[in-house]
Amino acid sequence: MNSRSLTRIFMVAALLCGMSGCASLSKSECMNASWEDIGIRDGANGRPEEYLIQHSTACAKVHVVPDRGAYLHGREQGLARFCVPTRAYQIGESGSGFDAGICRNFDQDRLQDAYDKGREVNRLGGELSSIDGEMRDINVRLEDKDKEHPLEKKERDALMFRLGVLTVERVNTQRSYDDARYRARDL
Repeated sequence: MNSRSLTRIFMVAALLCGMSGCASLSKSECMNASWEDIGIRDGANGRPEEYLIQHSTACAKVHVVPDRGAYLHGREQGLARFCVPTRAYQIGESGSGFDAGICRNFDQDRLQDAYDKGREVNRLGGELSSIDGEMRDINVRLEDKDKEHPLEKKERDALMFRLGVLTVERVNTQRSYDDARYRARDL
């Protein structure tokens, strides 16, 4: 990346932070910064190298310039904690995004596979929740004791049929969910 590109990125980041009032570090953190420790923290949280620009912007207000070398050294140490299959799986399972490119010095294929397994568990968990919600709604309607607006037999039968279909779908989805979690056990 050339200096002109870095300057543009820095200017855009400064503009965005200035408009939103964000600061990646407080005044006190800037004044007492251990740039290696900050790099470790950022790496462990999967932040891109360019995140240092936000720190530069925050610390410029108190005339502190980050130690890029110490920050990058620390960030690599932090990435060693972040760029592991179990972390990639957890990120996928939570439904969050994961950029394996941040982990360029690690086994990206293995990380992507772990993330994909987590995303599958997340997707199936969402399906289970959706099925459970629909089943609850149907049961509430079937148990409704409103004597002024009782369910007609045809509507009750349709709801009972749908409940049966959902029960089968839930069993199949639960099996898929359990299988997906089992496949992820050896990350």
